[in-house]
Amino acid sequence: MAEEKSPQWAMATPSVVYLVGVACIGICALLVGWVSGEAIPIVAALLIACGIPTMICGAIELRRGDILFGSINMVFGGLIWFGLGFIFAAATWFNVQMAGLGAPVGADLSVVAYFAWGIALLFVLFLGPVSKASKFVMVAFIVLAVGLTMLGCGMYDGDPGFGDTFMTVSGYCFLIFGLMLIYAGTVFITNTVYQAPKLWLK
Repeated sequence: MAEEKSPQWAMATPSVVYLVGVACIGICALLVGWVSGEAIPIVAALLIACGIPTMICGAIELRRGDILFGSINMVFGGLIWFGLGFIFAAATWFNVQMAGLGAPVGADLSVVAYFAWGIALLFVLFLGPVSKASKFVMVAFIVLAVGLTMLGCGMYDGDPGFGDTFMTVSGYCFLIFGLMLIYAGTVFITNTVYQAPKLWLK
């Protein structure tokens, strides 16, 4: 009796790019100043919520043998979603506690600048391998790296300054990156379902 093969896992990355794409629209709204700084706890909650499925999808991709997208998903889930989400949540909690004690001290968010620059470097290093998979996604990663670099510049003094020049440029980079990923996710799913190149993606 022939041994039955276990079902093959489907590609999990399209789910991640949809998560990232929509979350980046919200991040853009915060950075550009379309919403007030009081939205930080909500954005933090969204980032943490996105981190859970992103890490799971990253594990699925690694299980499928895809080291590139598996690693990228883990970076998004661990560093960006969980990392920045918990940083903003912790900073909000700390500031509330200090305000309750009447202390004129808040969380030093300048450390976010160094995280942002480090993550930007990672996505620059991803460009070579990603270009073999998709030139379109490679361009999206360049946009993201610019956005993260600008975010670091905007956070360097510890004051987010939502709506200032660095943050505005960063926000629009996140918006463009998010829209590009939503399109890429749609291409992955549509072309797979129809088993034909219905939508273009170089």
